[in-house]
Amino acid sequence: MDLHSGACFWPLVNGLGLVVPPLDRDLACDVAVIGAGITGALLADAMTRAGLSVAALDRRDVGEGSTAASTALLMYDIDTPLHRLRERIGRADAERAYAIGVESTRGLSRLCAELGVECAEPGSIYFVRDDERVDDLRAEFAARREAGLEVEWADRARLESEWGVRAAGGIVSASAAEADPFHLCHALLRRAIGAGAAVHDRTTVTEIEVLDGGVALHTDRGPRVRARWVAHATGFEAAASLPRGVVDLVSTYALATEPTAPAPGRWADRRMLWEMADPYLYLRWRGDRLIAGGADVPFRNERLRDRLIGAKAASILKDLGALLPGVALETAFAWTGTFGATRDGLGYIGAPQGRERELFALGFGGNGITFSHAASAMLTDHVLGRANADARLFRFGR
Repeated sequence: MDLHSGACFWPLVNGLGLVVPPLDRDLACDVAVIGAGITGALLADAMTRAGLSVAALDRRDVGEGSTAASTALLMYDIDTPLHRLRERIGRADAERAYAIGVESTRGLSRLCAELGVECAEPGSIYFVRDDERVDDLRAEFAARREAGLEVEWADRARLESEWGVRAAGGIVSASAAEADPFHLCHALLRRAIGAGAAVHDRTTVTEIEVLDGGVALHTDRGPRVRARWVAHATGFEAAASLPRGVVDLVSTYALATEPTAPAPGRWADRRMLWEMADPYLYLRWRGDRLIAGGADVPFRNERLRDRLIGAKAASILKDLGALLPGVALETAFAWTGTFGATRDGLGYIGAPQGRERELFALGFGGNGITFSHAASAMLTDHVLGRANADARLFRFGR
């Protein structure tokens, strides 16, 4: 599957990044990671720092899958609002899922600081456009306050005066960050390689052979990788190997504007915006450009998805114009990607029943990178035989 098409912003602004060779010899390691995007990079980095030997393989160039299409809003928000998630899985578990998001957002910010990767922590606004949605948003605000999250309420007048945002209401949060996912992916892989990891791209895993006490990965290049565990970090491509109903594939669209600026006297903190809707609009600043996305539709095939880029970019730009009437907007780059959604908005982390040597780090949803950060800790604990109380929230078969 081609996970994206169009003019993805991050590879364009970064240029050629980390260059690694294809697999050219047999390897043996503790953990073989399939996928060398941001999720695979987080796994490789965490596991090597824990003293495990790791080999990561990707059929593309590193970071050129979903990572290249990500808008990288690092937020604790889950696609299912907290007050609704409490109804689905119980208050304690729902609040813990949101707390994990806060911890992961902070953890990602620390990683960026360690690695010298550009990262900002401007905070966020979770908003509704229409008055009829305000009561629902107030219920979400109450649930977040009850969970101990640091949030404030912003009414229509405050949204307009402080940020120049034309919306009916918003939840203002300090716990949110934004980064360059392509740069972060490459920096993590460089550190993992420096700690002894083997990373090879342009190498396709064609078969996973289960052995006594481990696995063998066969590749299109010929050499094999023997490992005690295999960790799938292929994102939405992994859906083909999972039971039906685990994830629904979605075509999503994004754009980056030409250089612009907020209305005079507005939006000094450059907060990110995320709409409480389905599908939802989301946006962030990157320097003097806005990066925005949304207009999701169910994925049918790549050809249909790609054909809609122009129309969907125009729709997103129109929505931005209504939301931000004081900002001059013109599309510079537009792209599309295939992502996934789950029934409860949570990712899947761990081993499916009957596949004990196969671990999955699937951060589905709008905050997939924060789930991937959580997965790097959970799967490292799993391989090392350490208990992790949070793993059950993301288990298969839940």
